[in-house]
Amino acid sequence: MSLRNDPLSMRDATLPQETSASLRLPPRLGFRARLLPGFAMAAILMAGLGSSAYTLVYKHSDVPVADLTWDKFVDGDTTSGINRVLQKQNPFSDALVTADRVVNWLAVGDLGPRVRQGCPGWLFLADELTLYKGAGANFAQRMKIVAQVSDFLKRRNVPLVVVPVPDKSRVEAQHLCGLDRSASLGDRFTRMNAALSRVGVRTVDILSPLAALDGERYYRTDTHWNERGAKRSAESVAAAVQQAALAPAQQAEFRVKSEPAHERVGDLIRLAGLDQVPLPLRPKGDTEAATAIEQGAKGDVGILDDVAAPETVLLGTSYSRQANFAGFLGMALGAPIENMALDGGGLANAAMAYFDKPGFSDTPPRLVVWEIPERFLEEPVAASDAAWAESLAGRTHRK
Repeated sequence: MSLRNDPLSMRDATLPQETSASLRLPPRLGFRARLLPGFAMAAILMAGLGSSAYTLVYKHSDVPVADLTWDKFVDGDTTSGINRVLQKQNPFSDALVTADRVVNWLAVGDLGPRVRQGCPGWLFLADELTLYKGAGANFAQRMKIVAQVSDFLKRRNVPLVVVPVPDKSRVEAQHLCGLDRSASLGDRFTRMNAALSRVGVRTVDILSPLAALDGERYYRTDTHWNERGAKRSAESVAAAVQQAALAPAQQAEFRVKSEPAHERVGDLIRLAGLDQVPLPLRPKGDTEAATAIEQGAKGDVGILDDVAAPETVLLGTSYSRQANFAGFLGMALGAPIENMALDGGGLANAAMAYFDKPGFSDTPPRLVVWEIPERFLEEPVAASDAAWAESLAGRTHRK
């Protein structure tokens, strides 16, 4: 793969007639069974009302006295103060929230505002499917930030390679099972590559290698690629870097072993608020025999020899911190990788943190690989991100 500057049931069971008849619920009993979720919800509401009343009676002194005035009541400050007390002091608040989530999941398959269920066992992040107001302007502003970071690094003679990460709902579209992914999102990924190409930013196409890979490439209950997808993506990035003669001169050795298979509870189960409850009260997580990758010095490096900082720095998001992507990238390059990506880092948080480190100015890297998820492209841009990117133009190179 080369660097680019151009756009690119359940099974039906047949029971004997007498057995089927014996299992059929009487009409009144079946009707009552359908009401069980409603009864459970009513019980949760009653428990919540009772615990809230208890909290207000015995913890009312925690409400700030300044909020207990008529003016504060009219302005809503009194209500806000009471809500804060109920959230912090209600002894059953967490249990009630969890119970509500379990009932909603078991009764109607609801997983909260940020998680959507596709085919059986497959969960997707709602952010990938959201159409944002001002999407075009947001997209243009985010591309501008990437270009500003690229210019900042060019002035320091540091090559940048951007790795656009396609949405899970794009790569695993066959598992959406009726979830609506708008046609207007169809060209979002290619528009990103084209926009970066126009301003001279190198990109690596990992969508094509992922699409050509048989089987699952993303976790079923997690936003991120699984190890198969991460490994294929890392190998594609390494091949492109090597073809462009940007591969690091450093070398490293890697030891690899497989861990025992276990259930991996994905971040989408956590977002749904169900990660603290046992099966079968929540969706089943992915079964994974994770790979353990240990990086060591090259064989000819002695114990007392100084080991230089890695020449290759990885920026980005949790994609670079999940499923051993950084480890697979190091193995494919045969070189150490400094992983500076941040969980929940958004578009630019990892770059912000890394560029402020003394090590960046004192010993700049030979290559920066920046992984950027597709789903960020049309989200509103924080004013702080835009201001930081603008400030890069005035930053001097410290020697």
